[in-house]
Amino acid sequence: MQPLDKNTLFSIFEAGDEEIYKEAGVENQLNNPFVLMGMVLRGLENYSIMDVMYMKRHPESYKEVRELTKYKYYNKLYSYLSRLDSLNFDDTYKIAESFGRDECFMGLETFLRYYEKIEHYNKCAVIKRYQDLLLETYSSDKTRSI
Repeated sequence: MQPLDKNTLFSIFEAGDEEIYKEAGVENQLNNPFVLMGMVLRGLENYSIMDVMYMKRHPESYKEVRELTKYKYYNKLYSYLSRLDSLNFDDTYKIAESFGRDECFMGLETFLRYYEKIEHYNKCAVIKRYQDLLLETYSSDKTRSI
């Protein structure tokens, strides 16, 4: 069996969503908070699935590149999140309602715990701001979007 290449593993996701939007001629949507948060949340789900698949199919060779792969992939997802302005969200985007508060919060929690583990605290602070916005929607009587 051919060894897994840490540089090309998960390369299918590198262009990923951005290329699809560009090919469809709607690249202006790449600045839409709803789209960007969706790319992060779906990316976290996709990573989890792919991680399990590789661990089952190529346990020995995947273990050698697993952490680096996760690091590269999560940083790509973080680049989407960092495009958002967590302090100035447009109320027209209903991210918490569309993705579900719990799903969104738990996805961000996974993200946060990863960056905590590797001590990237600036990224943790950004992720935590989004979680705080979600928590505000729990306690607010009026609908507040993030």
